[in-house]
Amino acid sequence: MTNINSKLESFENGKLIDIVKNYKQYGYDNDLRNIALGILEKRGINKEQLELSGNFENHSYESAKGIHKLFSRNSKIAFMLYGIVLITNILVSVFTRNSELLASIILIINWISILLYFVFLIKSFMNQNEFYREIGKKNDSSSILIYVFLGLPFYIFTYFYFRNQMNDELKTIK
Repeated sequence: MTNINSKLESFENGKLIDIVKNYKQYGYDNDLRNIALGILEKRGINKEQLELSGNFENHSYESAKGIHKLFSRNSKIAFMLYGIVLITNILVSVFTRNSELLASIILIINWISILLYFVFLIKSFMNQNEFYREIGKKNDSSSILIYVFLGLPFYIFTYFYFRNQMNDELKTIK
């Protein structure tokens, strides 16, 4: 811990303020942040001054992280529903030969899953647009085409593509 203290004390104020503001982005724990805060206080910069100047927390990152969490939840639900749609499509063709009642039940489950899949696909798309607005980047119009044309039949691929893309963007927020 003393090694960390001496290393942080060698940093200039701007770097310490950056650590205090962006510690979550850098993967630092709250203890390291508190050490940096303590050093800044010794140098005459207190927590209130950091809050007033907007350097205590990275609000843009926190907001984007919350939106990213919603996107992750909605896209995971859409992904699971996509799997259910695929499975029920296979089961309908299998059970139509054996039991018409069971095939009808599976078909109803299939249609409900398709409807819910569209709902959560649209919600995840809206979350993605809101995320890019929050970080100040324009979501390119090709993502709409990818969502509509590739997302519907090939959601298994677009899910991982957009998730990784947003994870990378989250790391770059300053």
